[in-house]
Amino acid sequence: MNLYFECNSGAAGDMLASALLDLFDNKESVAEELNGLGLPDTVIEYKTSQQNGICGVHLSIVINGETETPDTLHGHHSHRKFSDILEIIDTLKLDEKTKTDVRNIYSVIADAEAKAHGTEVGEVHFHELGMLDAVADITICAYLISKLNPDRIICSPINTGSGTVKCAHGILPVPVPAVVNILKGVPYYKSEINTELCTPTGAAILKYYADEFSNTADFGKTVKTGIGCGTKKLETANILRVLEFEESTVSELACNIDDMTGEEAAFAAEKMMAEGALDCFFVPVFMKKGRPAYLFTVLCKSTQTEKFAKLIFKHTTTIGIRKYTPSRYTLDRTLSEENGVHIKRSEGYDTMRNKIEFEDIKKLAEDKDISLFEAREILENKMR
Repeated sequence: MNLYFECNSGAAGDMLASALLDLFDNKESVAEELNGLGLPDTVIEYKTSQQNGICGVHLSIVINGETETPDTLHGHHSHRKFSDILEIIDTLKLDEKTKTDVRNIYSVIADAEAKAHGTEVGEVHFHELGMLDAVADITICAYLISKLNPDRIICSPINTGSGTVKCAHGILPVPVPAVVNILKGVPYYKSEINTELCTPTGAAILKYYADEFSNTADFGKTVKTGIGCGTKKLETANILRVLEFEESTVSELACNIDDMTGEEAAFAAEKMMAEGALDCFFVPVFMKKGRPAYLFTVLCKSTQTEKFAKLIFKHTTTIGIRKYTPSRYTLDRTLSEENGVHIKRSEGYDTMRNKIEFEDIKKLAEDKDISLFEAREILENKMR
């Protein structure tokens, strides 16, 4: 499963969090989980929202009864240092991997702010309400992305808006210096929309998680769409969309091998499958000088091509690998249990197939000391 963030109306932390939440069917229960993460003095409110007739989700971050707006941001004078933020992150009820993601993302913001103000990270002072709001947005996004566990994240070029924005340091151009620092090396563009569309929090989250920035991604089969609604009213719909999709392409890695034993080749194939290859197989071939050999082929996800190239070089004697990128058609597969028997169900393209899990057949044959054919017949009769 892969995610594609479409940032035609920019990227703010609350819009990213809202779009991710919209991918879940059980939104209310997931929202309850978010309120149990231990964010200090914070209540996360989930509601459906609309922008220009498009329905989506909006998450409000309420901190000590206040929701951050430009007015509350510039009228509030309580500040904290980066070390205070790290202490708060340490208290969050997250697994260590997700907690590290939150620290790293806020570090991106802190580095960008320090560079913009010509100071050290430890000396940057963060407005308290805005800081807690950003920690909440980052924590929610990190938690939801961890829960979704995508193979790859792609992001479109980011619309930053244009014009100027009033902040605690005065009137600044859009994108503000911190956003420019964060988006170094990231494709973005200014539009005719005269407002700030990309915030430091939104920029940092996407910079940290995106494996690729592209507006020509091969979406394959789109499974779900999440829509996060912003609070600003624009002429265009102020939404951020995230598409959950499955790629239609895989990588095929192939090489010819004439100097490995059958045992060594079998071990290499076992390692490929254990590491998550989609398939691995040998085909007998004859090479130059009439030598019998193997055509060794590994199918893997496109995102894992380099990983499996390294594994093939490690576990075989080949000195070269050919790479192909075929498209494929696949049936949707599910595994269910009926009457104690595991059933593989495949369907799609006007086809449906049910098949008893082979391990169930094998276990029954071994337990009763009967043939596989007899065991299969017993289980098939059990399912009738």
